[in-house]
Amino acid sequence: MKQEVNQHTILQAILELSKQMQEMKLDLQQQIGAVKGSLEEKIEAVERRLEEKLDTVERRLDEKIEVVEAKLDKVEQNLSKKIDVLDSKIGIVSLDLLETKAEVSVLQQTK
Repeated sequence: MKQEVNQHTILQAILELSKQMQEMKLDLQQQIGAVKGSLEEKIEAVERRLEEKLDTVERRLDEKIEVVEAKLDKVEQNLSKKIDVLDSKIGIVSLDLLETKAEVSVLQQTK
């Protein structure tokens, strides 16, 4: 009979330990789920902040690109004006050179 009591006590102890382990398992699963949810929220928050920062950087770059393009347009216009002026001066010098050449030719013919 003592052996039956011991076996019964041992079985009860095993069942109790099994029940405690199941409860611990459920508790751990809940804690893991909570940690997982918290991590996912934090990751999403970081992603949102990164997207906002990237959008801000992109806007600033776009603005700076527009400024540079405007400056390039002004430089192009100024260069075009200077090229036109230089072209006019070269035209005048060419005409003067032709006149001088003609005058030299006339002088040579009169000699």
